[in-house]
Amino acid sequence: MRGFTPRQRLILALLTTAVVVVFGLLGYSIWATLRYTSTSPLSTPTALEEATPLTPSSLPETTVVPSPPGPPTPTRPVPLSQIQNARAVREIGRIVASLRELPPVEQFPVSFPTEREIALYLLQQYSQDRPQENLHLYSLLGLVPRLDPLPLPDVTGQAAGTFSLYLPEGRQILLVAGRGPATPEDELALAHTLAHALQDNAFGTGRGGWEVPASLAAACRSTPDAALALRALVEGDAILTAARYAGLEKDPEGLARLARIAARAEEPAYAALANLSSFEAIRHFPYTEGARFVAALYAEGGWEAVNRAYAVPPCTTQEILHPERYRNRRPVQDLVSPDLTARLGKAWRLERRETVGEFLIGLHLAAYLDSDALAWRAADGWSGDTLALWADGIGREVVVWRLAWESREEAVEFERAYRLLIPHFRTPPLLATEPPLGLKGDFWAGPSGAAYLARAGRVVTVVWGPDLETVAAVVPALP
Repeated sequence: MRGFTPRQRLILALLTTAVVVVFGLLGYSIWATLRYTSTSPLSTPTALEEATPLTPSSLPETTVVPSPPGPPTPTRPVPLSQIQNARAVREIGRIVASLRELPPVEQFPVSFPTEREIALYLLQQYSQDRPQENLHLYSLLGLVPRLDPLPLPDVTGQAAGTFSLYLPEGRQILLVAGRGPATPEDELALAHTLAHALQDNAFGTGRGGWEVPASLAAACRSTPDAALALRALVEGDAILTAARYAGLEKDPEGLARLARIAARAEEPAYAALANLSSFEAIRHFPYTEGARFVAALYAEGGWEAVNRAYAVPPCTTQEILHPERYRNRRPVQDLVSPDLTARLGKAWRLERRETVGEFLIGLHLAAYLDSDALAWRAADGWSGDTLALWADGIGREVVVWRLAWESREEAVEFERAYRLLIPHFRTPPLLATEPPLGLKGDFWAGPSGAAYLARAGRVVTVVWGPDLETVAAVVPALP
């Protein structure tokens, strides 16, 4: 370094050192990146095929990036690339098809909408399907509070709990963009979503979730009870398929976790009903009870028995709760609901006529009786029901509910249980009163309304009204 001053030599030495450090860090970064890519289970299809799903998860959660000077520190999780995600869809789809024994779909188009776009999609679907209409029935049964006007589902909260969705249009798989790396929960959700895609390809079941498949709806009467039963077949199938993918089919806690993941992504929720146990039971029914129903079919005849159920689907929640009733099904009794216009007056109109079904009846009883076991025993043996709601336009309502049972003994058991429920169903409680006008049956009345209960053989009749006079006017018109 002749010709350089000591100061110039010092500057050159520092520059040389800086260049060495920069190239050293660059080389280490490249080595770390290549090492991560070569070990990531999503970098090649072979790695994913050989991985054991979820136990532990085959997908990376965090990476560590060197940050000199000082020791390495963890950074925020790095999302998988769109190429890696598309490869995961293809490979998991192949595995799920093999486990479910359905023809694989050669290519799933994969889209990456934002969380906001998912929320807008859900809002569009719910504007067409209007699931909030069922809240009125649930409130009549005392399962949710009366909400007026009926709220729209909380699509923002639902979208926040969604990782993947299946769209029948174009048979697309949607993966929410920017959600972070794939986790065990994401992988379970994707297996469940791909099960819906395979179902739709084989049986025309649509997107799953809240939607009632048109291919199945034609086989049953259009009632809330039938809708729950049909969705339980579809969702139970998808839950069992995802459980077999994850090795959870014999793990009750694992199945319950799967049901929560799927319901969070697919079921409409409402801020006013958050954490309400009776409403959560309704939301989870297609997933929990549906999985038990499909598992019973599978235990009897494998996937072929499940496939046959799409040709002859269950039409009542009773068949879902008791698979043996599905195998030995009986016709549901259709009970007459009389025209009450002559008794109530021309201002009254029939607002709805529904079949409630065993599941909602059991929830209704359990919500107001001290014993869940008593409630579900009383709901067992259901053979059909008709609930008719009449309203006069100024807030007054009359409910006439007729329920048929498979035997006289089961009708008596329900009658006894319902006699315990009536005094506590409204606030303030109703008190037993003498039958007015020499009418037969049991009557209750109070500031919150009036009620009537009677049994004739295997049929029990319940009437709820705004006052004793109105209820007494209805009773003579009943069969």
